[in-house]
Amino acid sequence: MKKNLLLVLIVLLFSGCVHSINQQGLTIRVPASQITESLEQQFPVTQNFQYGKVTLQNPKALLRAGSDRVQAGTTIGFSNALVPTQSGSLMISGKPIFDAKTGSVYLTQPNIDKLEFNGYKLATFMQGPLKNAVMPIINEVFRTRPIYRLNQNSLQSMFLKNIRVSNGELLLTFGL
Repeated sequence: MKKNLLLVLIVLLFSGCVHSINQQGLTIRVPASQITESLEQQFPVTQNFQYGKVTLQNPKALLRAGSDRVQAGTTIGFSNALVPTQSGSLMISGKPIFDAKTGSVYLTQPNIDKLEFNGYKLATFMQGPLKNAVMPIINEVFRTRPIYRLNQNSLQSMFLKNIRVSNGELLLTFGL
């Protein structure tokens, strides 16, 4: 058993996934590309509303140095019976949290960082009543769609002690 654990640690260390091993435990890094791959499995998302249809597709995750948030961006399409499809981009950021029951990482406290349609920057208009109308939908999406999942067939989620974004990296610390 100890031989297998040592072998796994050596493989992780040389694969570049291990960030550090110290008294807090084993910390691995999850690159933005891995988060993007996880998001791609859940998109496109289409939602019909009273005023039209919204489609989110082509997700991309970003981890920026100096931020403790994960950014998730998509292309967004809007259409209804009166208006042809309008396209744009949406960038949202949130703080990562871990749900041990599902072994998944979700985003909380989402912010709309960027919203553009047909070249018009609309994020600055997302204040007051408009923001209050949109934020429950965004909260629901992030509450129900994980940005990353640990292997469901392993015991990893039982040993996750901490999750954080630091220096442009999503870091997961495992320990006893």
